[in-house]
Amino acid sequence: MRLTPILVASLLGAAFAPAACGSSDESTFDPNAQDGGASSSSSSSGFVPGGGDGGGGDGSASGQDVDPASLRIDPADAVLTAAPGAAVTQAYKVLGKLKGSGNEIDLTSRFVFYVPDNYLVGTFPLNGGPTFTSRLPAVATDPPQRGGKLTVQATGSNSDGAVVVKTSLTVKLDAVLDSPNASPALPANPGSKFAGAADAGRAPTLAYPNNGVMLPPNLRRLDVQWRPGAGNDLFEISFVGPNGTVKYYSRCGGAGLVNGACGFELDQAGYAFVAETQRGAGPVKLKIRGGDDAGSGFGESAEFTVQFAENRVDGGLYYWTVTNPEAIMRFDFGAASGNPEPFVVKNQDGVPNTCPGCHALSRDGKKLVASLGGQQDGRLIYINDLAKPKTDPAWLTVIDKAGDDTAKLNRIQFASFNNDGSKFVAVYGDNATSGGNPKPVDLDPNKLWFHDGTTGLRVDSKQLAYKPNHPDWSPDGKMIAVTRVNGQGTTQKPTQGSIELLTFAGAALGNPVELVGHVVGKNRHNPNFVPDSSFLYFSESTCSGGANGGDCDADADPSAKTWAIKPQAGATPILLANASAPGVADNAATDLGDTFPRSAPFQTVHRGGKLFWYTVASRRAVGLTATAGAQHLWMFAVDPAKILAGQDGSFTGFYLPFQDLQTSNHIAQWTQKIVGGSQPPPPPPPPPPPPPPPPPPPR
Repeated sequence: MRLTPILVASLLGAAFAPAACGSSDESTFDPNAQDGGASSSSSSSGFVPGGGDGGGGDGSASGQDVDPASLRIDPADAVLTAAPGAAVTQAYKVLGKLKGSGNEIDLTSRFVFYVPDNYLVGTFPLNGGPTFTSRLPAVATDPPQRGGKLTVQATGSNSDGAVVVKTSLTVKLDAVLDSPNASPALPANPGSKFAGAADAGRAPTLAYPNNGVMLPPNLRRLDVQWRPGAGNDLFEISFVGPNGTVKYYSRCGGAGLVNGACGFELDQAGYAFVAETQRGAGPVKLKIRGGDDAGSGFGESAEFTVQFAENRVDGGLYYWTVTNPEAIMRFDFGAASGNPEPFVVKNQDGVPNTCPGCHALSRDGKKLVASLGGQQDGRLIYINDLAKPKTDPAWLTVIDKAGDDTAKLNRIQFASFNNDGSKFVAVYGDNATSGGNPKPVDLDPNKLWFHDGTTGLRVDSKQLAYKPNHPDWSPDGKMIAVTRVNGQGTTQKPTQGSIELLTFAGAALGNPVELVGHVVGKNRHNPNFVPDSSFLYFSESTCSGGANGGDCDADADPSAKTWAIKPQAGATPILLANASAPGVADNAATDLGDTFPRSAPFQTVHRGGKLFWYTVASRRAVGLTATAGAQHLWMFAVDPAKILAGQDGSFTGFYLPFQDLQTSNHIAQWTQKIVGGSQPPPPPPPPPPPPPPPPPPPR
């Protein structure tokens, strides 16, 4: 059973309660305020709290209380280095003075030791003994070995309560690994071929991952891609960070790359080695060195920085692909393994032989709405229970079929669910000239349509003075953002857009107010809220081919970039410049076609702040992979505190490695989980807290 934070806190409180009578005050001392030593001490086997490690008439602990202000852990702020598959240990002492005494003595026997935070790096014995041991996975399903920084906490008792002293410990994980598939075989001791000074004339060019990127620790895979440089056929790929160094030696490998490019994929095990060790630790330096088997010299690339988020990204991702047959794919980002699954597929499982797309998911992952046939069609597809198997006759709640006109009468193009999935809001601004008769009874394009979350059918509407598009219902349920269409085009391809906001007062939806106004030569479109509804993303395109041209119709505009704005009239839009920046392989191009920003459903803690994540469909170069300019899914981290302070809080992006890069992928809609999906096993629970420290000896 995984322990909840409340239960863990309760156990800790019980274990560390003072064992002697008196008040329950607890004194805690940070080692950074102490003059800690750096010496290491040997382990004492068979530790028993109060077992006499520090007692005696030679100045060691007697019946007096300890002086809390004098306490320190020795060694303070230690650094250990571990190798793959090997554990490291560190013995600790607590040193301090008795009240009324000027002599520092060994008080270890009166304390128990514990790791209160980063316990997957390592911990102390269950009896609270003073020897730390780094963790190794015991079975294949255990989390991988990792380095990291943790807190060493020692707790003792005075007659008036517990006393606690802390220090830090950094376990660095250093690994040197050879590529398992290198061809020809690598020379013995390949690292020796990179001795001496680098030759600038042989420098490789690092192309991917992007410099400055933030990556989830559970991304599973990462490609490193580069140009080899002159005369190089042996390569060192190094990740150097605060918590260790991982080096790979490889040849110029990689599949599906452009001519002359090299690639190396960190598989799930290799990626975890780096990411789990460096999660939340700050910038990690990535560099490629290229040489040869003879050791005749080497060059080295420019140094990129990458970061690994402190916490994983969870949720399910449903996206549309043009692979024949066209389909809505789904991928469980939070699962331990797996590949994208074709889910709603053209001409399969009761879906007509027409393209399904323009989909949306309820936030709990239980419901899906989509549109059939695209422009001028839009027949409703609705699934109100995604847990049902496709073999269930009721799997498709609403679908176009002979003798049933429900899908035709309730057409949509874009939609968004409310916070509890009981309703969704949709738009339909076309003429229903495709998909057959009948048409909806009401084809007024200037309405927001509200559909029931169980049946999928229209139940209400909101009349507007203009044609709305791209509705997005905020996660807190209080707002709906829309694109205001000021130009021409179908619902799928609106022009001259601006962004407006409608706010609920109780159950009543108010009239729209302008967030981002209409500007000649621009198209603002596709609003999407972040998880806490504090701001929203939108796309902006620049119309070089005319206000109603195909390069500015909110579909796959080459100039589209992502912006953010608070949901307040008069707020200032913020260009996410880092996210919009080109990669090395884009050759300084700035029109990368970032469209349909979609926010991941969770906010995560990172280095005392928060991170949000979002995806776009983009035409940017996928590193040095040959893709013929297709659209692919890219993902970006965002620091929301910076956005709310009026700054660019975005990081550079990465492409989602699980997608098929030989087809186009669009509109990655997030949900909190894949209903019926295979979730990863939870991490091991924290070790139980140590026994209570021994009471102070009697006076």
